[in-house]
Amino acid sequence: MAAIHFDPETHRYTKINDGTEVLSATQRIRRAGLLGPAAQFYTAESAYRGITIHRGCDHHDHGRDTAAFLKSEYGGYLTSYIRWCDVMEPVWTAIETPQYSPHYQTAGTPDRIGTIGRLPVILDLKSGAKARWHGVQLSLYALIQDSDIPPRNFRRIALYLRSNGRMAQSVEYTSNYDYIQALALCAPSQETPDATDHDDLPNDRDGDDGPQ
Repeated sequence: MAAIHFDPETHRYTKINDGTEVLSATQRIRRAGLLGPAAQFYTAESAYRGITIHRGCDHHDHGRDTAAFLKSEYGGYLTSYIRWCDVMEPVWTAIETPQYSPHYQTAGTPDRIGTIGRLPVILDLKSGAKARWHGVQLSLYALIQDSDIPPRNFRRIALYLRSNGRMAQSVEYTSNYDYIQALALCAPSQETPDATDHDDLPNDRDGDDGPQ
């Protein structure tokens, strides 16, 4: 991996050494038409919800005070995450850290990288419904970590948080076909960003917010 800068205002990734813009995992998925109805359900409210939930989870994982988040209208999602952490005891080595693969010319921000039971994991937090493209997204994140085919044995997990505070549901994506699709999305013909194609889904992460 090489150094990359993510601008939360413009939702763009650029190389630190020369400022060149790099396509993100979400952009590649969107260009392939894999987002489906998720794109149309993206609203300012869903963006705020996703950002608030991610901040609450971030506070928890860094040992900060989460009282305000737990009292908010989205506190159930954070409770859902905390209950899952209490049971699974993950050890995170990277939390929402922008990353970039020169080999695949792709950037992205996995929500969590670490281990569960000493096994390496790439995990993405989801506050909406399950979607087929989540497995492809996680595969792109794995390829960013390791350009070998297949990548190192990362468990690819989407963690679906529940608004009612019940323990989050973890879904492990294991299909090798997700890697095949991810590699196809990294084809040279898909390389060039344009002015209208930017990451307007919250932080290149929570594009699944739709009907609950």
